[in-house]
Amino acid sequence: MEKIKEIIIVGGGSSIKQADLAYLEPLLATKFTILTNYSFKHFRGTFLTFMDKDFYEPAVCKTSEKKKECPDIWEELEKLPLIIGNKLNNGLTSILHPNTILLDCPREELHGKLILTGIFALTIADMFEPEKIFLLGFDWDRRDPKTIPTGKNYNPNSDLDIHYYGKELKHRGSGYMGFYENHDPNNYFKYFDKSKSKIYNVSPNSNIQNFKKIDYTEMYSLLSNQIFNQEKLREEIKSKLT
Repeated sequence: MEKIKEIIIVGGGSSIKQADLAYLEPLLATKFTILTNYSFKHFRGTFLTFMDKDFYEPAVCKTSEKKKECPDIWEELEKLPLIIGNKLNNGLTSILHPNTILLDCPREELHGKLILTGIFALTIADMFEPEKIFLLGFDWDRRDPKTIPTGKNYNPNSDLDIHYYGKELKHRGSGYMGFYENHDPNNYFKYFDKSKSKIYNVSPNSNIQNFKKIDYTEMYSLLSNQIFNQEKLREEIKSKLT
């Protein structure tokens, strides 16, 4: 595999709306791009990452009161070129599409922290040691901590538009702010302080302070002219990861 100059990770945060999507979408299709969760509906990438079983195959949700919160994307996922998930907490081994790989936790120090798809995707990107990693939609949206009640049972839902796709797509994470308001993002991302890559957070108002924050104009100026044959790149990725 040739030296990777940059990897772009697409999260779900509302800051992605700051980009010109008509320009961004075809650009991402030429780069080493890691998609997370429902971003596959709007962008083409090198592969899709996920963490939760109910995202991949929402059979449990279908039989619960929350069934409307788990979109059935089973047939859509089957058509994607490559999906990479986490083996630790999904139990999907018997119902995997042929395009899907499940990984053990890639970094021992992340056991217990590897619960967010964005962190999982960043962990994979870091394994390739690119010169730069760009995080899109990594906002960690929350209200002012001074206004948030305390208590372990405080798991608020909100009308705050925390995803770039807004009300277009409803799922159990829509408006859910409990995790973000009860955890320190800097603790979760501190494991990448020693990364060999320069990591940029393309979200100027993000609550994640671990990485340099830039806007899309600056990101475009920092990108190289490196583009990939995606089919060949995926084969090289599968060889490395498996």
